[in-house]
Amino acid sequence: MLQFKSEPIRHLLTFLQVAPILTGYISESQILNLKIRGLKEGEVPTACLRVVIEQRAEYRPGAGIPEIYNAFLILESELPLFKRIVWHWKKTIFVWVSITTFIMELLVALICCRPTLIPRARSAGGSTQNEALQR
Repeated sequence: MLQFKSEPIRHLLTFLQVAPILTGYISESQILNLKIRGLKEGEVPTACLRVVIEQRAEYRPGAGIPEIYNAFLILESELPLFKRIVWHWKKTIFVWVSITTFIMELLVALICCRPTLIPRARSAGGSTQNEALQR
């Protein structure tokens, strides 16, 4: 909940801070941090969030809604379990898939193109099979 300041206190603070506010050294702003427990992204991501600004406690109904000149909303939620695991391990998964693909390609190349890549070594004196065939 935003901090409540009564009207006399707000007028006094505005009077004391008029010069720094006009020069831009400070701003009249409040930051509201909300932690909504249990908000998890489903299969369909969140597309819309509704923010309702209500009147101040000191004013009658219909009066006292604050004037907003600038607003920011940052929505942080949790992914489902499987997506969270993939998100945290995506670089590791990418490296392992790349290494596995490379090793599979290397094995296929070695099996299919073995005679071309690794020729058989001949002995210096010739083989015994060649001598037996010539006789």
